[in-house]
Formats: sequence, structure tokens, C-alpha cells
Amino acid sequence: MADLDVVVVGAGVSGLTAARTLCRQGLDVRLFERESRCGGVIKTDRVDDFIIDAGPDTLLAHKPAAIALVGEVGLAERLVAPLPRRTTYVVRRSALRTLPETSAMGLPINWHTLLTANAFSWHGKVRMAAEALLPPRPPAAGDESISSFVRRRFGDEAVRYVAEPLLAGLHRGDAARLSLRALFPALAEAESRQGSVSRAWRRMPARQGGGSMALRGGMGELVSGMMAHIPQGVAVTGWDVTAIERDDGAFRVHVRDRASLTTRAVLLATPAHVTRTLAAGLDADLASLCGGIRYVSAVNVALGYGPDAIRHPLNGWGFVVPAAERRRVRSASWVSSKWPGRAPAGSVLIRASLGSPSRADAIDMDDNALIDRAHDDLRDLLGIREPPTLARVYRLPLAMPQLEVGHLHRMAAIDERLSKLPGVFVTASGFRGVGLPDCIQDAHAVAERIAGYVGITGDH
Repeated sequence: MADLDVVVVGAGVSGLTAARTLCRQGLDVRLFERESRCGGVIKTDRVDDFIIDAGPDTLLAHKPAAIALVGEVGLAERLVAPLPRRTTYVVRRSALRTLPETSAMGLPINWHTLLTANAFSWHGKVRMAAEALLPPRPPAAGDESISSFVRRRFGDEAVRYVAEPLLAGLHRGDAARLSLRALFPALAEAESRQGSVSRAWRRMPARQGGGSMALRGGMGELVSGMMAHIPQGVAVTGWDVTAIERDDGAFRVHVRDRASLTTRAVLLATPAHVTRTLAAGLDADLASLCGGIRYVSAVNVALGYGPDAIRHPLNGWGFVVPAAERRRVRSASWVSSKWPGRAPAGSVLIRASLGSPSRADAIDMDDNALIDRAHDDLRDLLGIREPPTLARVYRLPLAMPQLEVGHLHRMAAIDERLSKLPGVFVTASGFRGVGLPDCIQDAHAVAERIAGYVGITGDH
């Protein structure tokens, strides 16, 4: 008889969500995390009344799974909408230029906002406006890269100033390699259903605040709320699972420097490169498929500035930087202009993201070098007069999955292998989506399947 019903490996948001769902089903669950804390890339620091999210800081309101979870763990009253000025800028010729305020993920959807945005040339604007007149691509044509789609529908300038720095930049990836259907299926669906992205988006209900929400005290509140709703003793930190093997109808879980244990089902809520290692003793093909999902690292530098230190009015949410501008900073979020209460009165909090597909060395630089490079770029673009009063560096090694063209086929092959491995399940960012809402939704759905599997393999 197995020691446990389910072992969940990895206590990021996926593992926490799954463990909570499984516990609510009355199952005997253990959640093992090799690090000293739960939450994965979610971490919030409070420093001198600055509230700093090291990793994700936004929940997309039009993806309901995350907002629903916030309510279930008693945090609904902590949700805040962004501040109203939602302009996003792009750097062009060393100056900040405005992107359309009404857009489909940065892509223009009406003449008014396209005309008032100054990121594009007149030739580029005419080409983008022509999108509504172009015929759709046949659905049977299959997947394509983000840059291929945007160039085909909106032209070269949209690739240079939207697809590459904004759409691909969200994932620290290469727009020529990332899959449109895996990462931005709504764009593909808009073309296939309405024949035009701009036409389809204009017919959708307005999304208040761009569909963004946050927690008043940072995303770390979500981790604390979830931990409070998981029974004590279920989540165990400092336990490094090294291998998993079949064991007489169950699974033996090996933990570094600790005794192994058995479980009836195992959920690998780990990045694909970790899942590859853990799956190697179960199925070589599954391990190989997982190993084919690339991840890249990210570095975020949080900088605080005192009153009157910055000439730019910061009347927006931040900016993105095309590769052609050759800067270390890939994007910057004006945190205190986007979310209320993130900086002391009169002060400013900015979070700069460094590194790119062509500059993967940022994570290896020391803190002072990263702070200097971030400050130098911000000083040049925003007219900063003084050094920062606060500086923090956050490294996120191999935290950004690259869902490249063909990913959906790879995921179908992974699910096919899993169908031949009863009791083995996977979920995490990089498999069936990215971002907190996708991870939460998938982890909950997978946990429900696990509960069903355990329910038919034993009495409870």
C-alpha cells in the first residue's frame, strides 16, 4: 500500500493550486519544494514603503481562473485596478514614442488611436490600417511565428515596434521563433473568425483597465493566501526530489538525503527542464519531449527615486525597447504610475527588465553592474537627475518558457505519452500556457483529473 495518495513536486503557483484542489478532495497529499520557500517566481519585497514584485505582478481579469482563486482564498477585497493613464511607450531613435492606447495587445484597432500614436511613420500607419482589408489566412495553414503573423497582417513597422519588443518581449523571446497560437491564440482566432484582428477587437466588449488587476500588497499575498488554505504539513520546503520510479502499481519518490516514499499518483509541477530529469526513470520519450521546451533567464532591477528626480511626467505604464536600439534595458514598468500604493508619497518606483535573446549574459553580471546599466538607460530616456534611493536586483534563472512554433504539436505528443503512464501528470508554465492565470487554470484542471484517477484506483 502506498504511503500517500498524491505527491506534487514543485511549489510554484501551479503546485500550490494543485495541492489545494487535491486537499479539498480529501486526499492525502504532500507538496515537495526543493527551495526554502514556496511561490516559485512569485516574490514580493517591502522596503521602506516600496512594494516590489520580483516576478509576476499582474493578473489578467479576462482570464477568470486567477481572479476566482483570489476570491476563494479570501483576497477579493485586496484586488486593485490599475491607475487610469494606460499609455505604453516604445523607444524609437532614443526617444519615447506612444503606442496606440486602444489596441489588440499593442496592435492598432481603430483610426483614431492609430493617428494619435507617434511610434509609427505615416507609411507604417497606412499599412497597419489596411489590416481590415486583407483576406484571412486559411486555418489549415497551421501555426506560425509572432513576427510572421504581425508582418502579414500589419506590416514591418508593427513587427519592429510591437511584435518584437512587446509581444515577444513579454516572454523574453524571439518573435521569429515564438508560436502565435500557443501564446496569443486570441489573435489567431480573431483572424479566423472575423477575417481581421482590428475588426474582431472592435466588436469585443471594452476591457476596463486593459484587463489587468493586482493585489494591493503585491503578488506575494496570493502565495500567503494559498498557503493559509492548504492544511499544515502538506507543503514541505527543502525537499529535493531527485528521481521517480514505478513501484508495484505505485510510484517511489526519491528525495535527496531523505528516505524515499511511495505514492499512488505523482504530479510534476516543475519547469519542463526539471520535469525532463524527473521523468527519465518513467518514460524516455516523455523526458525527451519535455527537454525540447526551451527556457531563458530574466533579470529585473527595481529602482526607487525621490521627488523631482525625474523630468518625464511618467504619464503611462512604461516602455518597451526594440532590439535595434541596442540598450541593456528591454522594458521598464513605471510601477508607481500603474498601481496605487507602490511607493512612498512623492517617490517613484520603476522596474527595468534586462536581457534579451541576443544578450543572455545579464544574469551573470554582478548587482552593481546591473543597477548601473539600468539606471543609465533610464536616465537617458527619462531625464533622471539623481541616483536611485533604492535598488534591488532579482534574478529569475531559466524562468521564462519559450513556446516556439510547433509547441502545440509537442504538447499533444506529451499528452499522448502521459496517457500511457497512468498516475503520472504534469503541469507548469511552459506546458499548456504561461502566466499566472494559465498556470492556475491548468493546475486546477489537472488536479481534478488526478482526484478522479485516485478515486477509481482505491477506496476512500
